Amino acid sequence: MEEQKFSFSEAFDKSKAYVETQIELAKLKALSRASRILGSLIVDASKVLLTLLIVFFMSLALGFYLGELLGSYSLGFLATGGIFIVLLLLIRVFEPKLEAKFMDISIKRVLSKWDDDDDDKEEELANEVREKVREEVEEVQEEINEQKERV
Repeated sequence: MEEQKFSFSEAFDKSKAYVETQIELAKLKALSRASRILGSLIVDASKVLLTLLIVFFMSLALGFYLGELLGSYSLGFLATGGIFIVLLLLIRVFEPKLEAKFMDISIKRVLSKWDDDDDDKEEELANEVREKVREEVEEVQEEINEQKERV
């Protein structure tokens, strides 16, 4: 009788271990996805910062160049500012379309990071764990059946 009780507790322990493993796997998946998205955001922020620096220095160069052409650096920088005002007005005119386009791009980018290739590896690992647990449960069931036959 004691061996049969031991088998039930072993089955319970293995089931408990399986549930704990599934919880840990879910946590690791969430962490992996969040870190992928965070990494992507950091890279994108770096790109934006470098782009702003490039635009800044290019606008300085344009201001000096136009200043040489117009004979006055003040007029050169005023013309450069005018170009930026025209760009700003164009952005305001096309704002709804641009906003929708950037939202689509952002969503696709986040979802592509969310559903990356790591999911296949994680799914394979989860299937291996499930298979091992099934084998262990079958062994315990066989032991229980053997104990029942002995009694």
